[in-house]
Amino acid sequence: MKKLSLTLILSLMVTLFASAQTIEKTYYFSQPSIRMIGGCEQIQFTDCMQSALAGQPSLPWQSVSLMLPQGTEATSIEVELSDFQTIEGSHNLFPYQTALTYSNPVRRHFEKDEALYASKSVYPAQAYGKLSTQYMNGVGFAFSAFTPVQYVPGTGEVRYATKATVRITTTASKADQSRKLWLSGNNGKRAKRLAQNPEMLESYNSRDFVLGGYDLLVVTPQQYVASFDEYVAFYQARGLRVHVTALETILSSMSGQDDAEKLRNYIIQEYEDNGIMMVNLAGDTQYIPYRCLYCYVTSGGGDQEDYCLPADLYFAALDGNWNDDGDDRWGEIGEDDLLPEIGIGRMCFNNTTELNNMLHKSMTYQSAPVLGEFRNVIMAGEHLYDEPYLSNGSQYLELLIGTHDDNGYTTTGIPENYNFTRLYYEDGNWSGYNLCMAINEGTQYVHHDGHANTNYVAGWVNEDITDANFYGPNGVDHNYTFFHTSGCICGNFPENCILERMTQIANFAVATFGNSRFGWFNEGQTEGPAIHLHRETEDAYYHDRIPYGGMALSEAKIQTAPWVTAPGQWEEGALRWNFYDLNMMGDVACSPWHDEPFTPMVSYPASIDGGQITEQIHVANTNGEGLQNFRCALLSGEDMIGLGYTDETGWATISINGPLNGLISLIVTGCDAWPQTFHIDLEATNENTMSNVTIYPNPNKGQFTLSLPEEDCDITICNSLGQVVHQSQAHGMTTLNLESLSQGMYFVTVKSEKAVGSLKFVRE
Repeated sequence: MKKLSLTLILSLMVTLFASAQTIEKTYYFSQPSIRMIGGCEQIQFTDCMQSALAGQPSLPWQSVSLMLPQGTEATSIEVELSDFQTIEGSHNLFPYQTALTYSNPVRRHFEKDEALYASKSVYPAQAYGKLSTQYMNGVGFAFSAFTPVQYVPGTGEVRYATKATVRITTTASKADQSRKLWLSGNNGKRAKRLAQNPEMLESYNSRDFVLGGYDLLVVTPQQYVASFDEYVAFYQARGLRVHVTALETILSSMSGQDDAEKLRNYIIQEYEDNGIMMVNLAGDTQYIPYRCLYCYVTSGGGDQEDYCLPADLYFAALDGNWNDDGDDRWGEIGEDDLLPEIGIGRMCFNNTTELNNMLHKSMTYQSAPVLGEFRNVIMAGEHLYDEPYLSNGSQYLELLIGTHDDNGYTTTGIPENYNFTRLYYEDGNWSGYNLCMAINEGTQYVHHDGHANTNYVAGWVNEDITDANFYGPNGVDHNYTFFHTSGCICGNFPENCILERMTQIANFAVATFGNSRFGWFNEGQTEGPAIHLHRETEDAYYHDRIPYGGMALSEAKIQTAPWVTAPGQWEEGALRWNFYDLNMMGDVACSPWHDEPFTPMVSYPASIDGGQITEQIHVANTNGEGLQNFRCALLSGEDMIGLGYTDETGWATISINGPLNGLISLIVTGCDAWPQTFHIDLEATNENTMSNVTIYPNPNKGQFTLSLPEEDCDITICNSLGQVVHQSQAHGMTTLNLESLSQGMYFVTVKSEKAVGSLKFVRE
């Protein structure tokens, strides 16, 4: 009998381990609140969203977003409800109404399933919704939703479970995610924010940081490649490695059924090989291809079907191919990828003048802002709908301010003590002219909720978007600004849409966020597809402290993703529609200022010796309080050799992966902070690098053998936080038993009188 190799045995063991596992999560529910809507009631729980099929009783649904063991996918879900409480009295629950478009908010009729409301059967018949598996940066997630409420419409009886246990059964995944598994940089934190069981991430074996990789890909026609030279130098000085690729090179070298698929396949290749985190699609659609996605919406205002929602999500969410059955409907339910791996932005220029305007606005806005107006915010809300429930844009925009747990999810947005210019229909001060004049007086950001079309938004048409009309935001008198709207079709970038026009002129917008097709809202409520994504974008800025505009939009979609397939949402489809058609126009890497710029305090080592393999950096505000999500990039010459992001306490651990030679630099960047570069001395030593020190097996269970020189060596082992977990002296072949170590990455430093060596191992 032939002997099986160790690699094959380990592979078989992993497969068997992954083939049948169950993960479990328990949720608890306390006393609900009851909201009245037009004589009907809504039962509400914190962190639960109202949803139902059209005309059926609206119930609170708890999202399920559970991280799966590495190499698995979800196959089944079980929800066990227990410890029920009855809500006294008879209750008439509000019938759920489908979303309406901002462009044509006309409801054919008030929807109510009279037969169901007369029924004495328990509703819903099944407490949980569909189960799906999605992947992000190689990490698997099980998405579903359940309701703890049971309702008998015919009698009005309502009871709810105070405890719910969810069990997900998994099996080995069909697709190999190993090439997409990047948890370095900030990807691991993104996964933990999405997971309701973040501790699962500790069991993942991630790929190492790539020496020679890069962060930001720019795709543009060959004729414009040289125009990005200053742009590349600008971001390189801020610790972002940039690579510009000519579209012609991509299309001639990549396979794919059309240009859009060839471009996406190239992005996948660069993500898998280099770990890129952002892509700029630099050029309007006569230069850069785009993909249309399909969506169908069941709406009280008339069913809507569209085969062509221009959606750059196709280039950011990199699993699968978005069209498994090969028909003309890209992005059908089950073919989708709801978790983007990267941030995406589209610079819609048609000529060198427009490109230069965009580049100048982005770089000047970030490097030489006009101080004193970064707490000024404009909120522009129009009248949306009258009957049967009054709806105004203001009721949605106010949810962008402060912390709100409305509608089943919590977001932290713009600080309440900022200076708000509220141009609201009901206050009598809303008009396109008033909004234009307010922008000319200087603002940090413009938030709009109202009507729009391809060449119309916020009371303006394309011809109104001129430097003469927007004379204030010129980068000298007042800052260029950002514009985010929930309106319809104004982000239709395959046409000459008004949002791209804002970015093309010399003044006004650095970047815009808007829908390429309809925006959707829910009448009489403070929930709706468009505002859901808008809220999550602000939360990405203010709560998660994500500095880059394109990455904030990706985070908004990641946090919204579990709801897209919730009962009542996937059938209706409006949330999926806005999830697809919300795009960013402008520089993906531009960092909006959300407060006055400041210089953080950075604690870093004065020197690094040649044997050091981890480094600790601390970033704090002027009061000494730690700042989260600051990017700390360590460079040796022009090569990045380490990268870390600060946690909630302000600490970042940088694992050094590369030779220390030449000038050592630390570049620290973060939300609302001036970028800082520090130079670190490389300690001169007489030590040579050990070339023969090895460790095996690797990965291991904490018991392993070191192959050391014959002279005595000092052994130091640190965890991923840089904390020393073991120290000893040994020589020659040495076996260590450290099974008490928790799972994760560890760093070993071996020093003798003659040399120093460093290596890593994984404790499984």
